Amino acid sequence: MPRKLRILSTDVQHIYHEEYYLHRVDGFDQFSQFDGTPQTLFERAKRNLDLLDIQPGEYFLDIGCGRGEVAIAAGFVGAIAIGIDFSKDAIMLAQQKLKTVMHNSNRDYRVFFLCSVATNDIFHANTFDKVLMSEFIEHISPIERKIVLKNVRKWLKPNGKLLVYTCPNRWSRYLYPLIRRYVYWKTGNDIGARPADTLHPDFNKYHLNEHSFVSLYIALRSARFRQVRVWFDNPDACEQCNVIKRSIKRSLLYNMLLGSHLTAVGVK
Repeated sequence: MPRKLRILSTDVQHIYHEEYYLHRVDGFDQFSQFDGTPQTLFERAKRNLDLLDIQPGEYFLDIGCGRGEVAIAAGFVGAIAIGIDFSKDAIMLAQQKLKTVMHNSNRDYRVFFLCSVATNDIFHANTFDKVLMSEFIEHISPIERKIVLKNVRKWLKPNGKLLVYTCPNRWSRYLYPLIRRYVYWKTGNDIGARPADTLHPDFNKYHLNEHSFVSLYIALRSARFRQVRVWFDNPDACEQCNVIKRSIKRSLLYNMLLGSHLTAVGVK
């Protein structure tokens, strides 16, 4: 794997532009069909919303909100939702989508979008019931991660919940050469010397801090979150496999080494 540059996310803020959100970020191909309802979210976003179990009247914060779908869907279920992102293009897309959704549905959404970096202490203490960081933590440096988690803990109400989703699992990167050999032996196909998502020329600027099961757990515990749980959230994995293969693929050891959909929760 290429060595990561020692940079901050704010040093490469310019690469997070409209084309990135409309053609590369997870769910881009379903964005035009999103109508504000949770049912029309792309699968990962829908799963995150289910895991958070957002209730009417709760205050919800989506950090690194991108195009804004999750914040809008949270507003649909009755939450007071705020999405923040440091990309002006992301916030523009989110605000445009919110305006379209409100016009087409003829209903009010208590949803707001703010262009800001999460390292800034921009909210009052004890404001939010739920906070989401989905496909965000790998895009910030370790120094920024420490500050952001400190802020999130401050912004959460007592017993408030943080959900983190990140992909890929860093340890699976190290085992990629073995995976490549296995796939070639099994199928005769060469999947390439590097994972497909690392081939983009700006990859090292996008993914500054990929995590493992262990590092994500330590990060939340170091930020003084309680009841920290880390797992590989892939409920449909190997549904067609036999019992033995399914057990192996759902085991913690297998997922720590090869799994994806790395997910964590912590409570203030």
